[in-house]
Amino acid sequence: MVTQLHLWLGLLVIAINLVAGIWGLLVWRRKLPANKAYAQVLAASQTVIVGQAIIGLLLLSQNLRAAEQLHYVYGLLPAAMVVFAYSARRDDHLRNILIFSIAALLAAALSIRALTVSGIMG
Repeated sequence: MVTQLHLWLGLLVIAINLVAGIWGLLVWRRKLPANKAYAQVLAASQTVIVGQAIIGLLLLSQNLRAAEQLHYVYGLLPAAMVVFAYSARRDDHLRNILIFSIAALLAAALSIRALTVSGIMG
């Protein structure tokens, strides 16, 4: 049950971070306004990452291990991306949007890689 939740949450991490990243790049390029909906999607993308990391740690505590050790590196790096994005904030609003967008896209890419080395797909 928890393993399936971890899988589905991982897929959600990928999807919502792709949306947040692309949307953020469009906001940064001034093709879309930075509105409340964008802020909520960005916050949700980061919340799902943290939730996914917590579920992964719960699985580890139950002695359920991934097929490859690299899964843990790729699985925890998205959480590190969230921390990095917040630590890199400055007074420049557009710069912050760019940083959060890049972090979201990297989190999605890292999560895809985590999925591929998890042992579920092979």
